[in-house]
Amino acid sequence: MLPLPYLKVGYLTAPPAKDPIAPHKDWERSQFVLNHEGLQQVTKGDKQLSQSPSGRLQGSAHNDKSVVKVNIPDIVSVSACADLTLPPDAGLCIGTIHGPIYLVADTWESLDGWLDAIQLVYTIFARGKSDVLAGIITG
Repeated sequence: MLPLPYLKVGYLTAPPAKDPIAPHKDWERSQFVLNHEGLQQVTKGDKQLSQSPSGRLQGSAHNDKSVVKVNIPDIVSVSACADLTLPPDAGLCIGTIHGPIYLVADTWESLDGWLDAIQLVYTIFARGKSDVLAGIITG
């Protein structure tokens, strides 16, 4: 079962957007959503994100530059990582054309789900089938 209109919804721990190497105490656990366009952090002010007919995310998180957002076309790699600079638990590294983005999943099982979902969306994008995925998840 998909959490439509998204491919995946769940919690990840992220650093403040302006300080990716912030101390562990400054990282916050927040909700993230993944659709055919990318992975995006949902801000505390958003009770829920809606989606426009075009499939674009709407809500304050879409306009807020302080949230973590990764566009699918920007992804170079995605992998699990273990690093002492990350908070404890399951590390996730998303390599982008703008540099790496580090997030932390609550469990290794949760991390596997995020890795699979991001790799799936990227593979569909790379094969030029994003419009098909968009049609499926936006109904």
